[in-house]
Amino acid sequence: MPGEAEVIHVAWGASRADTIRDALRSQGDEARVIALSGDLNFGPINPPDPDIRHAWLRAVLRPDPYADQREAEEPWMEATSTRVHPVYWVCMSDATEHASFLEFAFRMNGRPFDIIDATALDFVTRDGVRRPWSLGIMRREDIIASRLRDRRRVFSRSECNAAAARWAALRSEDAPLRIVRNGRLVSAPLTHYDAVLIAQAATDWEVAARVIGRTLHHLAVEVDPPGQGVSDIVLFGRIQALGDAGNLEIKGPGPGMRDYEIRKPTAGLTA
Repeated sequence: MPGEAEVIHVAWGASRADTIRDALRSQGDEARVIALSGDLNFGPINPPDPDIRHAWLRAVLRPDPYADQREAEEPWMEATSTRVHPVYWVCMSDATEHASFLEFAFRMNGRPFDIIDATALDFVTRDGVRRPWSLGIMRREDIIASRLRDRRRVFSRSECNAAAARWAALRSEDAPLRIVRNGRLVSAPLTHYDAVLIAQAATDWEVAARVIGRTLHHLAVEVDPPGQGVSDIVLFGRIQALGDAGNLEIKGPGPGMRDYEIRKPTAGLTA
């Protein structure tokens, strides 16, 4: 019909959007899928201005060169345009997806949209994961077999207002990190993952990227509840800070996580 808004699908992250697009195409749905950018579970969000966030990233986390990129604003403008009717895909147990969704609801400012919520989905993926805690671990086949598309529903005005209010509170706190706790996104200090990083470090020298990978695996599958991971950008930044403070030993030319080696401090250890 003339003037009818275009239905689009929206998700955080390019890989998730690609998987959703493949699943939709397999089911005969040719609608556009937009990938939102920005890891809003860390860094300043009041406001989430890309330039402010990029400056904070470089100053506080000293990222690996591959991650030293400005977040794109254009997908957000496209996904929240008055010319489209969005269908938002999310799993609220994933902090990055949760944060992106709250920012999206905040920007929609009460305008109607639909949601496909995979939170607590009672399904076992092809990789044997029960109740997947993130869209990022679901393959195209999982999305189809779980009938996730059939969970689409209207996100009510009261729900939208509550989500926007929650994000406004988090914006006001403007903490360096945001994590999921008891189903809610809450603020956390920059040191939140430090103890885990130190515990995952060995007494022998290892490439920092390996310790980060081991930490990510631990946070994803070895904790209760699973899926408590964070970007490797945050973990690499904290490794450098822990090295500066003497809580880890670090050596190497830098600037990337594959250019450093780390280990637990040797002071006080017997030979």
